[in-house]
Amino acid sequence: MKKLPNHTALKEWASVIAALGRGKQVVLIRKGGIADPKFGLEADRFYLFPTNFHESGAPPPSAAIPITHWCEAVQTWEIRDLSALLRLEPLVVFDRQTLEMRYRFRPDQAVHVIAVRTWQLLRPAHVPMTEAYAGCRSWVSLDEEIDIDGSRAVISDSQLQAKIEEVSAALPWS
Repeated sequence: MKKLPNHTALKEWASVIAALGRGKQVVLIRKGGIADPKFGLEADRFYLFPTNFHESGAPPPSAAIPITHWCEAVQTWEIRDLSALLRLEPLVVFDRQTLEMRYRFRPDQAVHVIAVRTWQLLRPAHVPMTEAYAGCRSWVSLDEEIDIDGSRAVISDSQLQAKIEEVSAALPWS
């Protein structure tokens, strides 16, 4: 069984994971959760742990969580300018209001834009929701063994590179 080190998972909105899984989006836009004093990239390779709580107002899940994708971080930027962040709107599923909300949360901290190569697992893993995974924080270490053998990249190397170049072109210092 091939698995990711430390079983690291990033909690992310399910709509973002769906966009990453379709190859529509190749960046994560993060500042951390309420329980995170600050955001940092805790692993270069990580599972995507879907959440719906913030985006839909739904209660936290109580059953199993489907893990369908994992990512490799390939490039990062830190943004401290709202206008630069808003230039990414056509490249992400977030609307202007959500981007502004992410920017204004903890105004003393930069927004992290993380370009990722997304992989789809051969078979979804169903992770039982536990108290250890609850709460508004970005990173969790999964207890479960998730096999990444047979995973497939959702877009080709050339498609990924083209999309990363689009992100870079939208940023003023690229």
